Amino acid sequence: MIIAGAGGHGLEVYSLLIAKGYPADSIYFFDEDVMKKDHFTYGGKVITDEEVLTQIMQKDPQFCLGVGNPIHRKYLSEKLQQLAGEYIPILSSSSINQSLFAESSDLMEFAFCGPEARLGKGVLVNTRAHVHHECEIGEYTEIGPGAILLGGVKVGKMCRIGAGAVLLPGIEIGDEVVVGAGAVVTKDYTGPLTIKGVPAKE
Repeated sequence: MIIAGAGGHGLEVYSLLIAKGYPADSIYFFDEDVMKKDHFTYGGKVITDEEVLTQIMQKDPQFCLGVGNPIHRKYLSEKLQQLAGEYIPILSSSSINQSLFAESSDLMEFAFCGPEARLGKGVLVNTRAHVHHECEIGEYTEIGPGAILLGGVKVGKMCRIGAGAVLLPGIEIGDEVVVGAGAVVTKDYTGPLTIKGVPAKE
């Protein structure tokens, strides 16, 4: 298994894979910009060369995403798929998924996804984040730890919902909107823009 991204989120994904029974010697990290992350210990298993990556993926084409930022999630996903990689979403054993439409997204520890919620490809629902009934989340959007999206919320593609943010029922935000940590979103916004505060403002 390749973890695409060797940052802090990659470490959490690595721990989940180990908990799921993946042998440590079968997991590699791929990161083109690993120099700034040399404070992490990966046991020399970080791949930076595309040729080496291709050789490993010929034996095991499966990969998962080890970054949170939507731009990097999309870039790495598309890059590895171009190399015939097979994206494997992460589903923590402690997460709760009540939706039939979240199979292509990552649900980290204690994440919640309610019934009829529709999550696009590569969406990250981070630790203890809640996506309630009938929400719609666009591709590669990142829902930060502890964020809460109440019923019927619609979030566009490539958004970043900060840790602990709350989106009230039925709120709609467009593509590439960044919601600050702890913000409470009480009205609709179109992107791209950044909103923050209580209530959230541009």
